[in-house]
Amino acid sequence: MFSTLLVLLSVATLGCALHLPVDPEFLLKKGPINNRIVGGEDTPIETIPWQVSLQRLGSHACGGVIYSKNIIITAAHCVYKKNPRIFVRVGSSTSKNGGSVIKVAKITVHDRYVNINNEKTEYDIALLLLSSPLEMGPTVKAIPLAESVPHDGAAVLVSGWGYTETEESPLHLKSVYVNIVNREECARAYNTEIIKATICAASPWKGACNGDSGGPLTYNGKLVGIVAFGPGMCGTPGKPVIYTDVVELRKWIEEEAKVLSSA
Repeated sequence: MFSTLLVLLSVATLGCALHLPVDPEFLLKKGPINNRIVGGEDTPIETIPWQVSLQRLGSHACGGVIYSKNIIITAAHCVYKKNPRIFVRVGSSTSKNGGSVIKVAKITVHDRYVNINNEKTEYDIALLLLSSPLEMGPTVKAIPLAESVPHDGAAVLVSGWGYTETEESPLHLKSVYVNIVNREECARAYNTEIIKATICAASPWKGACNGDSGGPLTYNGKLVGIVAFGPGMCGTPGKPVIYTDVVELRKWIEEEAKVLSSA
């Protein structure tokens, strides 16, 4: 009994250190911290019509976001030096069927992108040019880019077909709310510098996991971040997930999208 109490207090301390809500139900959760998105719910594509699935060899590989009728935003590590035969499924709540599947014709990766030992990325963003334009509708919509980063503690929505607490390849699109963590606290959690082109968000036992990379982090219907990856994935308590900051890279997105669309 005493040892169990110590464990619960330790977990609570991790959450409090990041000013995150820790409720009794969370403290009583059991199981490994890896591959968990506790609190995530099945979400119809009509609710997140800008969400897409990047597919390789007919299977879901990463998430992505509709920027325009012919441009998709995703994470650079999802496409950098990978199989060039990438397709995008749009307009479906499931990753294996429905909607439309369109081939990617060209890829632009940020020229400052770096992957550090598969544990940390910087400027982790890429744009994909589709081989044919999307047909917009209730299940296929572009998302506007945010003009400012949400305030610390703001509830932001992350979504995708990544690992859950029970599945490695979930069929249905899921989403969950997490909270913005300021850059200083995020840096302390990782004991490393957090560059300006990234933002952090976390909530104990909730968040993006394997397979959600490249997907959207949104606030009030606008895109604020792109899922990157690192030790904080899968809701690891005390380790926020690091996202590529769309607000900071807004100019790059707009300029490169114009170049790519005219190619």
